[in-house]
Amino acid sequence: MNNVSNPPPSSGGEGRWRAAPDVIVRRVGLLADLAAALVVLGLASRLVLEVNGGVALSALVGRRIVTVAVVQDERGGSAYVWGRSARFPAGAGVEMTRRAAAALAAGVR
Repeated sequence: MNNVSNPPPSSGGEGRWRAAPDVIVRRVGLLADLAAALVVLGLASRLVLEVNGGVALSALVGRRIVTVAVVQDERGGSAYVWGRSARFPAGAGVEMTRRAAAALAAGVR
């Protein structure tokens, strides 16, 4: 840890420091869906939103914290990613979100 602060992001929309607003909203929604599916399985999580638009979900799985992000997949859709290579379609319906949550809860990496 250091005491040097980062400069505030440049103001005004997209750019190097800020994700596009529609991307931020989409990722927050998808991660909130996953968080709700985790609650059904008895797991708590925290949604983290950075000032630059970075969004992640952290869940306590067993004794470790797993961080989940949403990325664009090769088909232009969205995917949940975590661990070494775990990847599940995001925004593909309630059942697929439940499967992703179950895999996360089971420790799939």
